[in-house]
Amino acid sequence: MKSELPKDILFTYFAGNATALQKKLIEEWLSGPESLELYFEYLEEWEINRPQFLPDNEIAFEKFSQRIVDTDIEENDTEFYLSDIKTKKKNLNLNVWKWAAAAVVALGTGIFSKDLILFENYKTANGELKAIILNDSSRVTLNANSSLKVPRFDFVNASREVFLDGEAEFNVTHTVDNKQFIVHTTDDSEILVLGTEFVVYTRKKGTRVVLNKGKVQLSSAQESKPLTMKPGDQVTIYQNGKMELEKLTKTEVELQSVWKEHRMVFDHTKLGEVATKLNEIYGVDVEIKDKQTAERELTGSFKAENVDEILDVLSEMLDIDISHRENKVYFNPKPVDLF
Repeated sequence: MKSELPKDILFTYFAGNATALQKKLIEEWLSGPESLELYFEYLEEWEINRPQFLPDNEIAFEKFSQRIVDTDIEENDTEFYLSDIKTKKKNLNLNVWKWAAAAVVALGTGIFSKDLILFENYKTANGELKAIILNDSSRVTLNANSSLKVPRFDFVNASREVFLDGEAEFNVTHTVDNKQFIVHTTDDSEILVLGTEFVVYTRKKGTRVVLNKGKVQLSSAQESKPLTMKPGDQVTIYQNGKMELEKLTKTEVELQSVWKEHRMVFDHTKLGEVATKLNEIYGVDVEIKDKQTAERELTGSFKAENVDEILDVLSEMLDIDISHRENKVYFNPKPVDLF
Protein backbone atom coordinates (compact mmCIF):
# COMPACT_ATOMS: atom_id res chain seq x y z
CA MET A 1 0.00 0.00 0.00
CA LYS A 2 1.10 3.59 -0.67
CA SER A 3 1.11 4.60 2.98
CA GLU A 4 3.52 1.77 3.83
CA LEU A 5 6.53 3.16 1.91
CA PRO A 6 9.44 3.18 4.42
CA LYS A 7 10.66 6.63 5.40
CA ASP A 8 14.30 5.64 4.93
CA ILE A 9 13.71 5.08 1.18
CA LEU A 10 12.60 8.71 0.81
CA PHE A 11 15.53 9.90 2.93
CA THR A 12 17.88 7.94 0.66
CA TYR A 13 16.27 9.59 -2.34
CA PHE A 14 16.53 13.10 -0.85
CA ALA A 15 20.25 12.46 -0.38
CA GLY A 16 20.55 11.54 -4.08
CA ASN A 17 21.45 7.90 -3.43
CA ALA A 18 18.24 6.10 -4.42
CA THR A 19 18.43 3.11 -6.76
CA ALA A 20 16.31 2.76 -9.91
CA LEU A 21 13.99 0.37 -8.06
CA GLN A 22 13.58 2.75 -5.16
CA LYS A 23 12.75 5.60 -7.56
CA LYS A 24 10.12 3.42 -9.20
CA LEU A 25 8.59 2.64 -5.79
CA ILE A 26 8.46 6.36 -4.99
CA GLU A 27 6.82 7.07 -8.36
CA GLU A 28 4.03 4.59 -7.66
CA TRP A 29 3.64 5.76 -4.05
CA LEU A 30 3.30 9.44 -5.10
CA SER A 31 0.24 8.80 -7.25
CA GLY A 32 -2.12 9.53 -4.34
CA PRO A 33 -2.77 12.93 -2.66
CA GLU A 34 -2.33 11.44 0.81
CA SER A 35 1.16 10.32 -0.18
CA LEU A 36 2.08 13.84 -1.30
CA GLU A 37 1.18 15.25 2.10
CA LEU A 38 3.41 12.69 3.79
CA TYR A 39 6.13 13.37 1.20
CA PHE A 40 6.28 17.02 2.26
CA GLU A 41 6.37 16.11 5.94
CA TYR A 42 9.33 13.75 5.37
CA LEU A 43 11.06 16.29 3.13
CA GLU A 44 10.80 19.01 5.77
CA GLU A 45 12.06 16.63 8.48
CA TRP A 46 15.01 15.62 6.29
CA GLU A 47 15.97 19.21 5.43
CA ILE A 48 15.76 20.43 9.03
CA ASN A 49 18.35 17.85 10.04
CA ARG A 50 20.46 18.21 6.88
CA PRO A 51 20.76 21.84 5.66
CA GLN A 52 21.19 22.02 1.90
CA PHE A 53 21.14 24.35 -1.10
CA LEU A 54 17.71 25.63 -2.09
CA PRO A 55 16.51 27.90 -4.94
CA ASP A 56 17.22 31.48 -3.99
CA ASN A 57 13.99 33.29 -4.81
CA GLU A 58 10.45 33.23 -6.17
CA ILE A 59 11.59 33.96 -9.72
CA ALA A 60 13.47 30.67 -9.80
CA PHE A 61 10.33 28.89 -8.67
CA GLU A 62 8.23 30.53 -11.40
CA LYS A 63 10.74 29.74 -14.14
CA PHE A 64 11.06 26.13 -13.11
CA SER A 65 7.29 25.70 -12.84
CA GLN A 66 6.83 27.03 -16.37
CA ARG A 67 9.63 24.85 -17.64
CA ILE A 68 7.86 21.76 -16.31
CA VAL A 69 4.60 22.71 -18.00
CA ASP A 70 6.05 23.70 -21.39
CA THR A 71 9.11 21.51 -22.02
CA ASP A 72 10.56 18.08 -21.46
CA ILE A 73 13.66 17.80 -19.27
CA GLU A 74 16.59 15.67 -20.31
CA GLU A 75 17.20 12.50 -18.39
CA ASN A 76 20.10 12.15 -15.97
CA ASP A 77 21.16 9.95 -13.06
CA THR A 78 18.94 11.67 -10.49
CA GLU A 79 15.61 11.95 -12.29
CA PHE A 80 12.50 9.94 -11.58
CA TYR A 81 9.19 9.68 -13.31
CA LEU A 82 5.98 11.46 -12.18
CA SER A 83 2.70 10.83 -13.99
CA ASP A 84 -0.52 12.80 -14.46
CA ILE A 85 0.87 16.33 -14.39
CA LYS A 86 -1.64 18.20 -16.56
CA THR A 87 -2.27 14.85 -18.35
CA LYS A 88 1.27 14.82 -19.72
CA LYS A 89 4.18 12.68 -18.47
CA LYS A 90 7.35 14.56 -17.50
CA ASN A 91 10.82 13.55 -16.40
CA LEU A 92 11.81 15.71 -13.38
CA ASN A 93 15.25 16.26 -11.91
CA LEU A 94 14.60 16.46 -8.16
CA ASN A 95 18.13 16.24 -6.82
CA VAL A 96 18.64 20.03 -6.67
CA TRP A 97 15.09 21.23 -7.44
CA LYS A 98 13.06 18.74 -5.44
CA TRP A 99 11.14 21.38 -3.48
CA ALA A 100 10.13 23.24 -6.64
CA ALA A 101 9.16 20.09 -8.55
CA ALA A 102 7.22 18.68 -5.63
CA ALA A 103 5.50 22.05 -5.32
CA VAL A 104 4.27 21.86 -8.92
CA VAL A 105 2.80 18.40 -8.32
CA ALA A 106 1.10 19.54 -5.13
CA LEU A 107 -0.26 22.70 -6.73
CA GLY A 108 -1.64 20.63 -9.59
CA THR A 109 -3.61 18.46 -7.19
CA GLY A 110 -4.81 21.45 -5.15
CA ILE A 111 -3.30 20.15 -1.92
CA PHE A 112 -0.78 22.92 -1.27
CA SER A 113 -0.81 26.61 -2.09
CA LYS A 114 2.12 28.46 -3.61
CA ASP A 115 2.35 30.46 -0.38
CA LEU A 116 2.88 27.28 1.62
CA ILE A 117 5.70 26.20 -0.69
CA LEU A 118 7.55 29.52 -0.71
CA PHE A 119 7.18 30.37 2.99
CA GLU A 120 7.54 28.81 6.40
CA ASN A 121 4.29 29.73 8.18
CA TYR A 122 4.35 30.06 11.98
CA LYS A 123 1.06 30.57 13.83
CA THR A 124 -0.17 30.79 17.41
CA ALA A 125 -3.61 29.90 18.75
CA ASN A 126 -5.71 31.55 21.47
CA GLY A 127 -3.50 32.33 24.47
CA GLU A 128 -0.47 30.59 22.92
CA LEU A 129 3.07 31.98 22.76
CA LYS A 130 5.76 30.66 20.43
CA ALA A 131 9.53 31.26 20.29
CA ILE A 132 11.14 30.97 16.84
CA ILE A 133 14.84 30.90 15.88
CA LEU A 134 15.32 31.98 12.26
CA ASN A 135 18.10 30.70 9.99
CA ASP A 136 20.17 33.84 10.66
CA SER A 137 19.92 33.17 14.44
CA SER A 138 17.47 36.05 14.95
CA ARG A 139 14.84 35.32 17.61
CA VAL A 140 11.13 36.03 17.30
CA THR A 141 8.53 35.55 20.02
CA LEU A 142 4.97 35.43 18.69
CA ASN A 143 2.09 36.58 20.87
CA ALA A 144 -1.28 34.82 20.78
CA ASN A 145 -3.36 34.75 17.58
CA SER A 146 -0.42 35.90 15.47
CA SER A 147 1.33 34.61 12.36
CA LEU A 148 4.76 35.05 10.80
CA LYS A 149 5.76 34.17 7.23
CA VAL A 150 9.46 33.54 6.52
CA PRO A 151 10.84 32.74 3.02
CA ARG A 152 12.01 29.14 2.71
CA PHE A 153 14.54 29.87 -0.03
CA ASP A 154 17.82 31.67 0.64
CA PHE A 155 16.55 33.74 3.58
CA VAL A 156 20.06 34.37 4.94
CA ASN A 157 21.88 35.23 1.70
CA ALA A 158 19.14 37.34 0.15
CA SER A 159 17.24 40.19 1.79
CA ARG A 160 15.96 39.05 5.17
CA GLU A 161 12.23 39.81 4.90
CA VAL A 162 9.39 38.49 7.07
CA PHE A 163 5.64 39.16 7.15
CA LEU A 164 3.83 39.66 10.47
CA ASP A 165 0.13 39.59 11.31
CA GLY A 166 -0.48 40.09 15.03
CA GLU A 167 2.15 40.87 17.65
CA ALA A 168 5.76 39.77 18.11
CA GLU A 169 9.03 40.70 19.76
CA PHE A 170 12.10 40.62 17.51
CA ASN A 171 15.73 40.21 18.50
CA VAL A 172 17.54 40.60 15.19
CA THR A 173 21.08 39.30 14.69
CA HIS A 174 23.56 41.68 13.09
CA THR A 175 25.44 40.30 10.09
CA VAL A 176 29.06 41.06 9.16
CA ASP A 177 27.93 42.54 5.84
CA ASN A 178 25.23 44.71 7.52
CA LYS A 179 22.44 42.86 5.74
CA GLN A 180 19.05 44.45 6.24
CA PHE A 181 16.16 42.81 8.04
CA ILE A 182 12.66 43.93 7.00
CA VAL A 183 9.35 43.29 8.77
CA HIS A 184 6.24 43.75 6.60
CA THR A 185 3.00 44.48 8.47
CA THR A 186 -0.64 43.96 7.54
CA ASP A 187 -1.13 47.64 6.66
CA ASP A 188 1.76 47.58 4.14
CA SER A 189 4.17 49.34 6.50
CA GLU A 190 7.83 48.28 6.60
CA ILE A 191 10.29 48.15 9.46
CA LEU A 192 13.89 48.28 8.24
CA VAL A 193 16.34 46.89 10.78
CA LEU A 194 20.10 46.71 11.33
CA GLY A 195 20.51 44.59 14.49
CA THR A 196 18.02 45.54 17.18
CA GLU A 197 15.31 44.58 19.67
CA PHE A 198 11.76 45.81 19.16
CA VAL A 199 8.10 44.90 19.52
CA VAL A 200 5.60 45.10 16.65
CA TYR A 201 1.83 45.18 17.06
CA THR A 202 -0.13 45.00 13.80
CA ARG A 203 -3.82 44.12 14.06
CA LYS A 204 -7.18 45.59 13.03
CA LYS A 205 -6.69 48.65 15.25
CA GLY A 206 -3.51 49.60 13.39
CA THR A 207 0.24 49.17 13.81
CA ARG A 208 2.50 50.10 16.71
CA VAL A 209 6.28 49.70 16.96
CA VAL A 210 8.29 50.09 20.18
CA LEU A 211 12.10 50.12 19.95
CA ASN A 212 14.10 48.75 22.86
CA LYS A 213 17.63 48.63 21.43
CA GLY A 214 19.34 49.57 18.17
CA LYS A 215 17.92 51.54 15.27
CA VAL A 216 15.11 51.06 12.77
CA GLN A 217 13.54 52.98 9.91
CA LEU A 218 9.77 52.82 9.71
CA SER A 219 7.94 53.40 6.42
CA SER A 220 4.21 53.82 5.88
CA ALA A 221 2.26 53.43 2.66
CA GLN A 222 1.06 57.03 3.03
CA GLU A 223 4.21 58.79 4.30
CA SER A 224 6.74 59.96 1.69
CA LYS A 225 9.75 59.81 4.04
CA PRO A 226 10.74 57.00 6.44
CA LEU A 227 10.87 57.77 10.16
CA THR A 228 14.02 56.82 12.07
CA MET A 229 13.38 55.44 15.55
CA LYS A 230 15.69 55.57 18.55
CA PRO A 231 15.62 53.38 21.70
CA GLY A 232 12.58 54.24 23.81
CA ASP A 233 10.54 55.47 20.84
CA GLN A 234 7.01 54.27 20.14
CA VAL A 235 5.48 54.93 16.73
CA THR A 236 1.80 54.43 16.03
CA ILE A 237 0.65 54.06 12.43
CA TYR A 238 -3.00 54.96 12.06
CA GLN A 239 -5.40 53.55 9.48
CA ASN A 240 -4.90 56.62 7.28
CA GLY A 241 -1.15 55.86 7.14
CA LYS A 242 -0.08 58.76 9.36
CA MET A 243 2.70 58.06 11.86
CA GLU A 244 2.90 59.47 15.38
CA LEU A 245 6.09 59.26 17.50
CA GLU A 246 6.05 59.17 21.28
CA LYS A 247 8.93 58.87 23.76
CA LEU A 248 8.41 56.18 26.40
CA THR A 249 10.03 55.73 29.78
CA LYS A 250 12.17 52.66 30.44
CA THR A 251 9.31 51.13 32.44
CA GLU A 252 6.81 51.79 29.66
CA VAL A 253 9.11 50.12 27.13
CA GLU A 254 9.43 47.05 29.35
CA LEU A 255 5.65 46.83 29.67
CA GLN A 256 5.36 46.30 25.91
CA SER A 257 6.70 42.75 26.30
CA VAL A 258 4.92 41.60 29.47
CA TRP A 259 2.67 39.42 27.33
CA LYS A 260 5.66 37.03 27.08
CA GLU A 261 4.88 36.18 30.73
CA HIS A 262 1.16 35.68 29.95
CA ARG A 263 0.58 38.98 31.73
CA MET A 264 -1.86 41.77 30.88
CA VAL A 265 -1.31 45.31 32.21
CA PHE A 266 -4.01 48.00 32.30
CA ASP A 267 -3.74 51.64 33.38
CA HIS A 268 -7.13 53.33 33.75
CA THR A 269 -8.24 51.26 30.75
CA LYS A 270 -11.95 51.27 29.93
CA LEU A 271 -13.65 47.88 29.79
CA GLY A 272 -14.41 48.43 26.11
CA GLU A 273 -10.66 48.44 25.40
CA VAL A 274 -10.13 45.50 27.74
CA ALA A 275 -12.71 43.60 25.67
CA THR A 276 -10.69 44.31 22.51
CA LYS A 277 -7.53 42.94 24.13
CA LEU A 278 -9.35 39.77 25.24
CA ASN A 279 -10.50 39.25 21.66
CA GLU A 280 -6.96 39.68 20.30
CA ILE A 281 -5.32 37.33 22.78
CA TYR A 282 -7.99 34.71 23.48
CA GLY A 283 -10.26 34.96 20.42
CA VAL A 284 -13.44 35.61 22.43
CA ASP A 285 -16.15 38.10 21.49
CA VAL A 286 -17.07 40.25 24.49
CA GLU A 287 -20.53 41.79 24.79
CA ILE A 288 -21.13 44.71 27.19
CA LYS A 289 -24.71 45.93 26.85
CA ASP A 290 -24.67 48.21 29.88
CA LYS A 291 -23.03 51.56 28.99
CA GLN A 292 -21.99 52.32 32.55
CA THR A 293 -20.20 48.98 32.77
CA ALA A 294 -18.43 49.63 29.46
CA GLU A 295 -17.14 52.97 30.79
CA ARG A 296 -15.66 51.49 33.96
CA GLU A 297 -11.87 51.57 34.16
CA LEU A 298 -9.38 48.90 35.15
CA THR A 299 -5.86 49.34 36.55
CA GLY A 300 -3.46 46.58 37.45
CA SER A 301 -1.23 43.75 36.27
CA PHE A 302 -2.87 40.37 35.79
CA LYS A 303 -1.23 37.06 34.92
CA ALA A 304 -3.38 34.37 33.33
CA GLU A 305 -2.59 31.24 31.30
CA ASN A 306 -6.09 31.12 29.78
CA VAL A 307 -9.17 33.25 29.29
CA ASP A 308 -11.13 31.79 32.23
CA GLU A 309 -8.36 32.78 34.65
CA ILE A 310 -8.41 36.41 33.55
CA LEU A 311 -12.24 36.46 33.54
CA ASP A 312 -12.31 35.25 37.15
CA VAL A 313 -9.93 38.05 38.14
CA LEU A 314 -11.96 40.70 36.30
CA SER A 315 -15.21 39.51 37.87
CA GLU A 316 -13.75 39.75 41.38
CA MET A 317 -11.91 43.05 40.81
CA LEU A 318 -14.89 44.83 39.22
CA ASP A 319 -17.64 43.03 41.14
CA ILE A 320 -19.58 42.23 37.97
CA ASP A 321 -21.20 39.13 36.51
CA ILE A 322 -19.17 37.51 33.73
CA SER A 323 -20.42 34.50 31.80
CA HIS A 324 -18.43 32.55 29.20
CA ARG A 325 -20.16 30.30 26.65
CA GLU A 326 -18.06 28.91 23.79
CA ASN A 327 -16.31 31.96 22.25
CA LYS A 328 -18.80 34.49 23.68
CA VAL A 329 -18.24 36.45 26.90
CA TYR A 330 -20.89 38.64 28.55
CA PHE A 331 -20.15 41.45 31.04
CA ASN A 332 -23.16 42.49 33.13
CA PRO A 333 -23.61 44.45 36.38
CA LYS A 334 -24.64 42.34 39.34
CA PRO A 335 -28.37 42.50 40.10
CA VAL A 336 -29.25 44.79 42.99
CA ASP A 337 -30.26 42.95 46.14
CA LEU A 338 -33.33 44.75 47.47
CA PHE A 339 -33.43 42.84 50.72
